[in-house]
Order: sequence, then structure tokens, then C-alpha cells
Amino acid sequence: MSYYREQAREILKGKWTIAVIVTFVAAVLGGLISGSGFSLEFDIDENLVKYVPDFVLNYLNVVGPIATVLGIVQFIAGGAVKLGHCRFMLNLHDNKPVDIRDLFSQFDRFVDALALNLLTALYTFLWSLLLIIPGIVASYRYAMAHFIMLENPGMSASEAIAASKELMKGHKGDLFTLDLSFIGWGLLNLLTLGIGSLWLNPYMSMAHTVFYRELCPAEVVTVEAEQVEVHL
Repeated sequence: MSYYREQAREILKGKWTIAVIVTFVAAVLGGLISGSGFSLEFDIDENLVKYVPDFVLNYLNVVGPIATVLGIVQFIAGGAVKLGHCRFMLNLHDNKPVDIRDLFSQFDRFVDALALNLLTALYTFLWSLLLIIPGIVASYRYAMAHFIMLENPGMSASEAIAASKELMKGHKGDLFTLDLSFIGWGLLNLLTLGIGSLWLNPYMSMAHTVFYRELCPAEVVTVEAEQVEVHL
């Protein structure tokens, strides 16, 4: 897995600043964390409420609804932003001009992008109802769907999911191992109270981009609509 990390570092050399800025904006807009984002729940045990200062309770009562609304906005906008972030990363990988405006270049596909987020979240959730491991496997099965949809302008969400499933056959374990290789960086990120994520997120995103380009180096992945059968 070191190959993907080495390639990612080489591509990002001299371009870290714009990669950090674009990836941070993408994360804030839900383009990386697809619906989780700021959606926090503040559930406090009734027996503990009496020990919580009033100003803290008032703060949570205000922040809680705002965080939920922001989480919903992130999920709705996140699909198109994630497509834009894929565009940015692929342009960077392919040595093409890049710009923060790449993030917003796919909003003409807003409905399809939102549908892709909804379907991948739904399918992953349904598999997770069985056990944790099937849910994890499902998430890697659909991991390339946004890249595939991006490079196939006429592709629907269900077609992108079907294409990702086909593309990831025999490769899910490889991508999982790649993600595991970042555990040490993740621990260092915790020590920096999350500040390290400014560099870790673009690093991991580029490693995923390299992984995708290794599977689809030149040709565009296409799936004919009449050939697609959507299964979880």
C-alpha cells in the first residue's frame, strides 16, 4: 500500500496549499463526510441534568438544532460537492489545471449526486443492520461510485453504484488495507486535536484517487442503463 501513499505525496508536492484549502472547504460543505458533519446529538441523562449549569444547557439547546440543520444541509449539498472534489483530485492527479471552483463544477448534476449519496447511505445502512462487517464491506463496494459518476456525465446513481460494485470486485480488501495504513497518521491527528486533518484529509483523498486511477487508468468506466441490475 506504500505505492499509493508515495504517489499521493509526489502528486501533492508543491501543491499542498491549494489541496488543503479545497479539501477543507469540501469537508465543511459535506463533500467528505457525507451527512455526518455537524449533526450532533446532545442527550443528557435526566439524573445528570441537575448537575449541569444552566448556561451549558442553554448553549446545548441552541447549538443542537443548529447543528442538526447544518448536518442536513451538508448531506443535501454534499453529493455535488463530493463530485466536485473528485474532479479537483483527478485534475491534480492528471496534471491538469486546478481551482477551488472545481468544487462547485458539478452542481448541474445536483439531483443525481444527491441520489447517489442517499442510495449509498441507505444500502450501507441496510447491510449494517445484519452486522458491522457487512456494512463495512458495503461501504468499500460503493467507494468508487462518485469517481465513476463524475467521469460518466449521463450516468444515474444506480448505474454508478452498479459500476462501482463491478470495479471493486477483488479490490475491496486492497482499499481497506490502504485505509488501515493511515492509522498512525490518524493517531497523530488526535494528538494535534484534529488540526492534522487539514493535511491528512487531502493526503488520504489523493491516495484514493491514485487507487481509482490504477483501476481506471485511461478509459472511462461505463455501464449501459439496460444492463444494470441494482442489488444491495
